[in-house]
Amino acid sequence: MKYSCLLALWLGLIGIAGAQPSDDAGRSDRASDRARIAAERQKLEADFKVAEAICFRQFFANACRDKLRPPYIAALADLRRQEILINELERKISAAEQLLKTEEKLNVQRQQQVDQALKVEQDAATQTERSQQREVDQGNAAEQAESNKASMGTRLESSQSKAAESVTKREQAAANVEAMRLRQAQAAKNRAEREQRLREDGPPTGKSLRAYP
Repeated sequence: MKYSCLLALWLGLIGIAGAQPSDDAGRSDRASDRARIAAERQKLEADFKVAEAICFRQFFANACRDKLRPPYIAALADLRRQEILINELERKISAAEQLLKTEEKLNVQRQQQVDQALKVEQDAATQTERSQQREVDQGNAAEQAESNKASMGTRLESSQSKAAESVTKREQAAANVEAMRLRQAQAAKNRAEREQRLREDGPPTGKSLRAYP
């Protein structure tokens, strides 16, 4: 195989590795290349043995063999170079795959760290929100309690005022009853005194006087 063919093969393999380092088609192509190289080596060795056997039947056997060996060795070396290229490519692909796995693992770890940081931040925000809500609820409860206390005080004052007003009314009514009783007693006393004077003065002469209460 010419150098240009080897270069094309190398560039093609590098292109496959760069495009898809872990692609199954790339693995299949490299396996096919290895099988082809093995088959070519086996055929080359078989052809060399046949040619070498023919040389042994000639008079100048060594000279014949000497002519066969250089192209045979060159062809073996060419096949070996192809194997080295494939091996080097597979080492690079393996290294790239390992690097990719490491990077994926690091990305997973970074994502886990980000998720953990977000969770911590969300938990802190939730805790702060709950604390603020508790403060608001406590403030509302205190305000409601103060309002209830003020309302109760107002109702108590109103009740006390009504009770005092009722007492005043009862006292006024009792005073009015007592005043009426005193007037009635005084009126009865006056009538009794007039009747007493009339009895003491004797029967009246002329027109009788109207009795006053």
